[in-house]
Amino acid sequence: MQDNLLKAIVVDDETPSREALSTYIRDFCPIVRIVAECNNARAAYQSILEQRPHLVFLDIEMPNGDGFDLLRMFKTIDYKVIFVTAFSEYALRAFRFSASDYLLKPVKVDELVEAVNKVNLELASRQTNLNLQILLDGLSNKENDITNLVIPSTKGFSVIKITDLIMCEADGYCTNFYFAGKGRVTSSKNLKHYEELLANHPFMRVHHSNLVNINHVKGYSHQGEISLSEEICCPLGNSYKPRFLEIFGKNK
Repeated sequence: MQDNLLKAIVVDDETPSREALSTYIRDFCPIVRIVAECNNARAAYQSILEQRPHLVFLDIEMPNGDGFDLLRMFKTIDYKVIFVTAFSEYALRAFRFSASDYLLKPVKVDELVEAVNKVNLELASRQTNLNLQILLDGLSNKENDITNLVIPSTKGFSVIKITDLIMCEADGYCTNFYFAGKGRVTSSKNLKHYEELLANHPFMRVHHSNLVNINHVKGYSHQGEISLSEEICCPLGNSYKPRFLEIFGKNK
């Protein structure tokens, strides 16, 4: 075995699912070497301590402790995690807020390969696992109480408080974020992704290229321009104007 391969552990209590995923990894992910397969959280905990893997493929729902219970056993998580789940829509929203990698069952080969390549890049750039803590915090709260958003970019990721987020702006297939005191960050995901993600927070579409936090609106001009915090401005599209003025009136 080559020393530069990613050591991985596969954790799933269902033997067919575990064996299928392991086969996919061996056949389609040549940069990964599976060093252990586990069917419960306790066995996985011991294997992680012994093998010190780079990557753990982690099932969520298991008897005698789920995948999140396993993560909470570690004071410091010094390995990457790709979740393998058939979880509810709420849990998937929490994954998206935290930018954590997950694969839906049944696992698709192209999604597996993409997730592994992403992890490999993160390890090469020595990115931290702060997104996992954001995920665990988000899962412990109600959906509307999720307070942080992890924004992935080509340089890694940024964590911001949702209340500090002023505006999201479409930039081709990417999204620019403007937030209080921090300037601008660009995400590799599109604006529609974030519009859906922030649907239960005080954000609304005001233009085909702009999503704004209503709580940061400072004014509106008859020339069709919205003034926001940090001296940020954006246009108000005609089709969005009635709804914006209705919400703006209620909040102001």
